[in-house]
Amino acid sequence: MLAGVLAESDMNAPTLKRRGLLGLIAALPIFGRSAQAGPPSFELAPAIQARQHWTFAFERKVTRDGAVMHWYRSTLRLRVLDADDGATIEWIEGDQAVVDAHPQRRPLLELGLAAMRDVPLVIGLDAAGRVSALHNADAVRAASLDMLDAAAAHFGAQTEAAPVIAAMLPAMKATLATEAMVTAAALKEPALLLSAMGRRFGADEPVEFRTTLVNPMGGEALDAIARFRIHGVDSRAGQATLGWLMVSDPVATDAASRANVLRGAAIAGVADAPATADAIAALPAFSLEERGDYVVDTASAWPVRVTHARTVRAGPHAQVEETSFRRA
Repeated sequence: MLAGVLAESDMNAPTLKRRGLLGLIAALPIFGRSAQAGPPSFELAPAIQARQHWTFAFERKVTRDGAVMHWYRSTLRLRVLDADDGATIEWIEGDQAVVDAHPQRRPLLELGLAAMRDVPLVIGLDAAGRVSALHNADAVRAASLDMLDAAAAHFGAQTEAAPVIAAMLPAMKATLATEAMVTAAALKEPALLLSAMGRRFGADEPVEFRTTLVNPMGGEALDAIARFRIHGVDSRAGQATLGWLMVSDPVATDAASRANVLRGAAIAGVADAPATADAIAALPAFSLEERGDYVVDTASAWPVRVTHARTVRAGPHAQVEETSFRRA
């Protein structure tokens, strides 16, 4: 009889565990139960309040076939200015340190970091906590251009760097030519930190749906398949762990690769040349993957730790962009 009871207990354990997790999630105000059909799912809804403020340790690393292209760390300061009809936050990137960089990329990295150092970004969030706007793009552009000039003067004073800096400065300033370009550059990291906000996550099993990913070759976004899930809730620590995985659709990526070759061939006037057909036939398999892991506090849904990895593969080669935030 005891063996039968133990066997039945083991069989029921997964069900009890799922029910326990569902109960923990449903009891938290940061998770709103989704009305969409299918397995239980919840949308992350932050409790944003004026004067909330945090400091984050930020790190970004880019490798290509295992070799470091650039790797740097910085300190981020974030505070909520107001929380009416969404929210407005101030984001400031402070102390910066280059951990490692390819020699040819280091001057460009130093200039790029200097352009945003201590420049306040006034960012709008929608009601779900998602990044929606940069409210002070003109001021950011002006401050960034001033910072670039100052950095160029500083690094240019180093004899060996002067020619490189002089050659790169016009190109760096060109990336800040319009409000749209400034906004895209400024909001990249804030959007990653808050990318779980307003998303729908599965509890009993992952929520799976079709979406799109930014095409690293340019052109239209790539079709992708996404899976979002709440992994667990730690009541004692007051934290919830969530994750997602997005993988490009192989058919879409193959079509994008062919289109990229044809676009270049058309510009060169050789679209119908046999060499173009040969180039398309020799294209390596191409794929794109994004993975995000989030730890949020269960009182406000604001991130405690975030890691995000974007991997682009072409045949045997791979470039990986890793970004992380850790609340100090």
